[in-house]
Amino acid sequence: MKRSELNAKLRDHARTALSPSAAEQKLVDNLFGAVRFALGNTCFLIGSYPRFTAATPLHDIDIMFVAGRYDIAALNPGALLSKLQEALQTRFRNPTAYDVAISRQTHSITMSFLANGEKRFAIDVVPAFTSGTKNEFGDEIFWVPEILETSIRKRATQYVKLLEAKKTEREWWLRSDPLGYIRIAADLNALNGDFRKTTKFIKRWKYNCEARSDDFSLKSFHIEQVLLEIYKQNPGVSIFDALFGFLYDIPKIIAQPQIRDRANHTKFIDDYVKDLTGQQRKRIIQARDYFLIELENIPHNSSVAGLLGAGFHERADPAEQYLFDSRIPALVDPSANLQITATVLPRDGFRAFVLSALGIINIDRKIQFRANIDYGHPIDLQKWKVKNDNKSPQPRGEITDHVTRNDPELTKYNGSHFVECYGIKDGVCIARARQNVVLKHA
Repeated sequence: MKRSELNAKLRDHARTALSPSAAEQKLVDNLFGAVRFALGNTCFLIGSYPRFTAATPLHDIDIMFVAGRYDIAALNPGALLSKLQEALQTRFRNPTAYDVAISRQTHSITMSFLANGEKRFAIDVVPAFTSGTKNEFGDEIFWVPEILETSIRKRATQYVKLLEAKKTEREWWLRSDPLGYIRIAADLNALNGDFRKTTKFIKRWKYNCEARSDDFSLKSFHIEQVLLEIYKQNPGVSIFDALFGFLYDIPKIIAQPQIRDRANHTKFIDDYVKDLTGQQRKRIIQARDYFLIELENIPHNSSVAGLLGAGFHERADPAEQYLFDSRIPALVDPSANLQITATVLPRDGFRAFVLSALGIINIDRKIQFRANIDYGHPIDLQKWKVKNDNKSPQPRGEITDHVTRNDPELTKYNGSHFVECYGIKDGVCIARARQNVVLKHA
């Protein structure tokens, strides 16, 4: 699929299938307004929603309540949370048809909106204190509970872990710049709307991978900040190129912490990657490979929704390669007609012949693969891939320039194999063809 067509489809899918609906936006507006009425104007929406990077369906939002200046000596979270809970219980006017249950957590107030006893939406009201310092935009930097670094759905488990760690009250709090992150995202969205669309696409992929495997451990905020850096470095980058670049860079992204926290430059927002196990790293790479393989093979005129069907690909042979391993995207131009001619060479009185599209052939024959491309402009390079059946003693899958690794190739192992040729122009695969090779004993 050509780049322009793929970009258009990715943008449309992000807009129509991944962005919060008008009803969801109205729900958030009404709920936020009701909380501000109950608690006052020192409330702020924070998190992915005000950064325009939240994906539908919305399950929850964070509201920060600024309670005053940070003073660890006088800090009494229990008393503060009790006041917040009482204010919400007495002054909050529920603008929805849901029942609301207001409960106090260790360092936040949770408002659960229920239908027939089932949670449909949640708000975490999190207290914060001003630090006396401001970011480069003139906005306040705050002290917030450490729990804010964990998604709402995972906070119950994280509360237990923090309590078991027996942290002091000071250790529960950290400096944070939520308004700065909102400002940067807003400015970038105004410059290039593909930023929020790409982020939603990758986040949905991440959620689907998590649903498939407990070992998939990428954090949403980390994903967003990596993409933010991609768009900051190249403000005009398209959704496809940002998406492809992010996925290509995943091994580097999870290798070590790299993104410093805006409010504390001694800290990294991706510090968690240090603790990823070997299995977790492997799972992330397998998910990334699956996505890129699907992207590399996406048919012309197909939907991009299938790219989000999370899966995990384990290479059958360490030698197996894909174009994306060399940062070559497959953006096939339908007008670039590439054809492979597979000539079976003569042997012991047998004449040479051209292999059919089915590719059925006996063991111990030599095949020479050549390709011709019908295109308006010359290509820069031909690349070739030989892939044996995964059940073969040598699955192979290497990619070589100009010709196959063995020229000619010798038929040796039973199974369904294939050879592919790629026409590369300006670092992009603009044409490709496949020749099946199905081996049977004579």
